[in-house]
Amino acid sequence: MGKLIICKILTITIVFLCFTGCNDNIDDAILQNESVIINNKLYQSTVTNNYSITDVKLENNLLSIKISSSGCGIEDWNAVLIDANEILESYPVQRNIKLALENNEACLAVFEKEFTFNISTLKEDFSELYLNLEGWNTQIHYQ
Repeated sequence: MGKLIICKILTITIVFLCFTGCNDNIDDAILQNESVIINNKLYQSTVTNNYSITDVKLENNLLSIKISSSGCGIEDWNAVLIDANEILESYPVQRNIKLALENNEACLAVFEKEFTFNISTLKEDFSELYLNLEGWNTQIHYQ
């Protein structure tokens, strides 16, 4: 009888975990600690010479930026996307953005890492806009 109770409890637990696991927000898992900051002063003072952008993807409200940089590993890298807090008057409007990378490692190896940001706050009330990412030679069309 003890095995039957344990088997039932185990089955209920597995079913519960299956259903609750499906409700996790995938964006939270992707985003980790990356954030978007809208601040002109910070934008102006941010340097971008400690990395190279190798790829950019935009899916819905998620902007993924893959970079390469020297270091001992990628575990301690942190990134913030910074907006210049300026709407360039064009049609569609444009915004200037930069990636700020915190990488305090002084190793000669080169690594790649992708950072993903929810950029929905940059859209405001516009139906579409272009993002000018410093270090990337193509405008990013955000619809």
